[in-house]
Amino acid sequence: MTTNPPRLAVVVSHTHWDREWYLSFSRFRTKLVAVVRQVLDALEDEEGFAHFLMDGQAIVLEDYLAIRPEDEARIRRLVEAGRLSIGPWYVLPDEFLISAEAHVRNLIIGHQVCRRLGGAQKVGYMPDSFGHIAQIPQILRRAGIDAFVYTRGAGDEIERLGWEYRWCAPDGSAVTAINQCEGYCNAGSLGLDEGWQANTIREVRPATAVKQVRTLFDKMAPRANGDVYLINNGCDHLPPQAGLAAILAALADAFPDTTFRHGSLTDYLDAVREARIAVREHAGELLGGKDQFALPGVWSARMYLKQWNDRAQSLLSAYAEPISAYARFIGDQAYQAGLIGYHWKLLLQNHPHDSICGCSIDDVHRDMIPRFRAVVDTAEQLVADHLVGLAPTFATTADRDGETALCVMNPLPVDRTAVIERLVVLQPPGVDPDALEVVDQDGRPVESALLDAQFVERFWGVDYRTILFGERGVALFQSYRDRFPERIVRDASRRDESDQFVTLQFIATVPALAHRVYRVRMRPGPAPLSRAPLATAGHVLENAWLRVTVRANGMLDLVHKPTGRVYRGLNRLVDVADAGDEYDFAPADVPRDVTNDEVRGDVRVLDDTGLRARVEVRFALDLPECVTADRRGRARRSVSCPACMIVTVDRDRALVDIDLRFDNRARDHRLRAEFPTDLRTDALISDGHFYINARPIDIPNRPAWVQPPSGTYPQQDFSLLHADGSGLAVLNRGLPEVAPMRLPGGAAGIALTLLRAVGWLSRDDFDTRRRRNAGPTIATPDAQCLGEQRFRYAIVPFGDEAAARIKAAASEWRTQMASVQGVEDGHVAGGAGLLRVSDPAVAVTAVKRHETRDTLIVRLCNLTAAGVEPLVECGRAVRAAWMTDELEERVSALPVAVAGVRPPVGPYEIATIELDFAGQVAGSEG
Repeated sequence: MTTNPPRLAVVVSHTHWDREWYLSFSRFRTKLVAVVRQVLDALEDEEGFAHFLMDGQAIVLEDYLAIRPEDEARIRRLVEAGRLSIGPWYVLPDEFLISAEAHVRNLIIGHQVCRRLGGAQKVGYMPDSFGHIAQIPQILRRAGIDAFVYTRGAGDEIERLGWEYRWCAPDGSAVTAINQCEGYCNAGSLGLDEGWQANTIREVRPATAVKQVRTLFDKMAPRANGDVYLINNGCDHLPPQAGLAAILAALADAFPDTTFRHGSLTDYLDAVREARIAVREHAGELLGGKDQFALPGVWSARMYLKQWNDRAQSLLSAYAEPISAYARFIGDQAYQAGLIGYHWKLLLQNHPHDSICGCSIDDVHRDMIPRFRAVVDTAEQLVADHLVGLAPTFATTADRDGETALCVMNPLPVDRTAVIERLVVLQPPGVDPDALEVVDQDGRPVESALLDAQFVERFWGVDYRTILFGERGVALFQSYRDRFPERIVRDASRRDESDQFVTLQFIATVPALAHRVYRVRMRPGPAPLSRAPLATAGHVLENAWLRVTVRANGMLDLVHKPTGRVYRGLNRLVDVADAGDEYDFAPADVPRDVTNDEVRGDVRVLDDTGLRARVEVRFALDLPECVTADRRGRARRSVSCPACMIVTVDRDRALVDIDLRFDNRARDHRLRAEFPTDLRTDALISDGHFYINARPIDIPNRPAWVQPPSGTYPQQDFSLLHADGSGLAVLNRGLPEVAPMRLPGGAAGIALTLLRAVGWLSRDDFDTRRRRNAGPTIATPDAQCLGEQRFRYAIVPFGDEAAARIKAAASEWRTQMASVQGVEDGHVAGGAGLLRVSDPAVAVTAVKRHETRDTLIVRLCNLTAAGVEPLVECGRAVRAAWMTDELEERVSALPVAVAGVRPPVGPYEIATIELDFAGQVAGSEG
């Protein structure tokens, strides 16, 4: 007999719905339609069936109603009656692999969907996310949610805390946290021998259910803080519990001192609060694998998905929304709310944990690419259309089409000066390209340089003028040149009939969240003095801050001039066997590591204008073809994997940009770039979600955990090391896995994962997961990531700058200024910017129009432990301002001054501000 049964056991019937995983979305939705119909029927017709939890994500009901719209009223009635719990999320994401802003939009859109269907449950239910970020308590509280229920992520702290405790965010916000003993399936399929039998007509035996619950009570008792237990009656894709009334009756007879209540998570949490048993406190992210698999290998599985997601998120939140807001509130244009909202939902559909984690079947991940591409294409087109509105591509009369204007847009709320590089198409007749100059909108020449000039036969179908980012236009034109060399006009007599393609660089200075228009014209006077080169000795790049020596094997030696610190052997490539699966890395028993230490390649200077210099290194890594048949080592046969790396240094930036293309022809391996330093520190600092994480260099040894620590961490935009007034940061675009290195002698380093190639969804024959499966054993050859891979990262040495300044540097590197080519006729000269927030302690994560009102929303977070009042300046008079919650509901008014608004933002606080501008012109696409 159970020696300590609870006073109250709340039985929460539910289903956990993986939208796509080991089956495609379409196959799972076919099953979903059947399950939801059973749920509705049980709630309406089955006596004693009081409540059902629809997994915390509203999207499943959207998916259902797309097939059976006639059931919307049934669902609304049950939700309003408190019988069916939905939301509050739109999807159940992986928290570490999506952006901070994506978490907020997930809650906003989830509440929008739930509002139409009767309202969202106010419980942060995240049963299967693979760990939890430190700011989840604050994110939840700012959406009016004060509870959090989870399975994965607990470490040794759970022994002290128990199943019920208070989880605190860095700012002090706290939620009642519930760790689900044995997971969200701890009482799934009661009365059956195996969980999958719930989908059959197998007889349900109440006596078996009693034994199952008794075993569960015994497991829960040691960590229970009181006498209220949560019974999770459901599991992955299961229908409602069959024979529930008989089971509850049998349980009542077997445990006469326990009241069994069939109810909701809210019912359970109300009982926990009434009993005052969640009192111990914990702060910090939840990344442990003490009781449940943490599955850290998903941070690097199918890295191409992470890169697509990074690009799509950035284009929506860092380009399309702020530039659309600029067009709305500075240009009085319509705000394309419908397009933006639709594509946020489309992007979020790729954020469920089994999707963005890359741990599903190949068909699932192939289906994700069109969603990403739709977001990217739409966001870029929105931005291009806005910029073309500022600099039209055609004049009112043909004779003025040759008056070339370049519209440059700075989407960040900080003033910026940067090198703009773009392909410019000049109409016939041709000009002397060496006599071209670029002038600002006041007619003053700016520093510029010519990289290339070609005359080309006019061809149809590609408008290079509206390609937003220079490198893409140059690359697209180069592909045309390579394939149609005969179209390049070399006969001078034909040039008056040909377009002239010139590649220019120029220095653009653009205010915060504003545009400037530059003109390309013939220089009226003598050529300017030549600039000092950045590339010297063929393989050394140098500016006022840096001296970078590029080795023939792709490694770099870096001198940071302000501090005198020298970093040698940066970008050491290390490739090791991976005998794991999509969920987890597993080393081979017999290692055979490959590095670029002894590789010899070719180094050449691509270009050096004095504004920007690029050096190319071409080499190859000879990698074992795959793991051996017994998966204990690597095959004898090797394959050559060519690599091309371009190292870029700008004159006025203390940053080394690395663009690595790697043709992966090997299977079953992991490739990393290592950055050793002589810095002695115990902490790796990594960008997180509304927060900067500090994690130990030395990974703790936890051999008794179900899944011991892997030695890797998740990151967002960067990771860095800092000691003795010096530091080194490694920035990235869509490379979310990083590992600290403890080097011989005690110094620290950073290892950035570039690629992890595996061939199975799940396996049960390796030790890093205790030889247990995390999913079905299905071959996934696409997860080997064969073919050309591209990795973008950068190195930033620094002195005493705080991590907040590295956050700003990362934002500028990741969010380059956009530009289009237009004409002078009809152009709109740049004036005041929409928004400036220049406090280095503050990071701005959203600038957008309000979801329903014609006002501006600005979301920012304080990255420091001290309260701040950042000045939020606007280029338009502010009539009124408010602090809002995360769902954009007004909380309190803010005083408005001529200079702007100064919202009080506490330590590590996430703040959302709403601004109403005076003299607005009504207008929105809606």
